[in-house]
Amino acid sequence: MSGQIIDTRRKGIGQGRGSRKQYTNRAGRSGHVSPAIVVKYLKGMGYPVNKKTMISSAQSKDATEDVIDLISKLPDKTYNSPIDITKEIGKIE
Repeated sequence: MSGQIIDTRRKGIGQGRGSRKQYTNRAGRSGHVSPAIVVKYLKGMGYPVNKKTMISSAQSKDATEDVIDLISKLPDKTYNSPIDITKEIGKIE
């Protein structure tokens, strides 16, 4: 390989091509969204909060359809903290 430069650096955030539209679990199935990912898209939101507000907040942060779908499946009630949200997500999955 004379004269050829090979880039061996790993790709980090923002260095890949395209964008991810769905999350996949370790088994390779699409559609699995962890509670941590949902809470990431709801960061900075004031509590208590209802489902409609959570959906609006996630959409404003360009959440994937998988995240929005999961929030839509949550019971329509008031959530007082991110812990309340992760508990309800655990009941769905």
